[in-house]
Amino acid sequence: MYYYFPNFLRRLRNRRLLTRGRVRAAMAEEQDEDSPVREVALESACPMCGAQPLLMRSLRLDIPYFGDALQTTVLCRECGFRHADVIHTELGAPTRNTLRVRRAEDVNARVVRSSSCTIRIPEVGAVMEPGPQSEAFISNVEGVLGRFRDILGFLVRNAESDRRRAEARASLRAVDEMVEGRRPFTVILDDPFGNSGILHDEAEVRPLTEHEVKNLKTGMFVLEPGPSGVRPRASP
Repeated sequence: MYYYFPNFLRRLRNRRLLTRGRVRAAMAEEQDEDSPVREVALESACPMCGAQPLLMRSLRLDIPYFGDALQTTVLCRECGFRHADVIHTELGAPTRNTLRVRRAEDVNARVVRSSSCTIRIPEVGAVMEPGPQSEAFISNVEGVLGRFRDILGFLVRNAESDRRRAEARASLRAVDEMVEGRRPFTVILDDPFGNSGILHDEAEVRPLTEHEVKNLKTGMFVLEPGPSGVRPRASP
């Protein structure tokens, strides 16, 4: 059996190894019925230290315009490994969400980003790609800009050359103008698993082509059984 992190529930359902009903039943076992958070032990090794079992905590979300979802956190009690994600409880197709931000109030648009999602702001050449430990978040457009701003601030302080420092400063000024609503820009979310979205009336959604999907990173872990049990490896 294969467990795909952070989207392993989706993969298991695709392989008919775990149905939606069994997911919910497993999360409900031995839990406080009054608590919205569910916990379940996973018979899988930690991708960092190899310890077993991993613990998954989940919280059901009903996100407007986005649907029923699970906010999950996978934890290792031995080494402290932590991985968060937002997972659709319904199967989705690879999608691109695009929002053209024209007004100051548009930066309040809600953004749901899963750990498999790539975020782009083409006007400043900014790209946030998923890595092996990429985590999901629910924020807004301003929050996304803040994450890029933090990275640009780091580049300004630690640039290898004066040219790189000047470029980072120029991009930082542009992001500040975007936050203040003085510069229009575009936010693009590409998710090969369809677990991300922009909650705004003017957001556009379209399917990704096979070629586009092949060029995307997923950031997920793959855990597979070996001769002596579960052996972890990180997918590219």
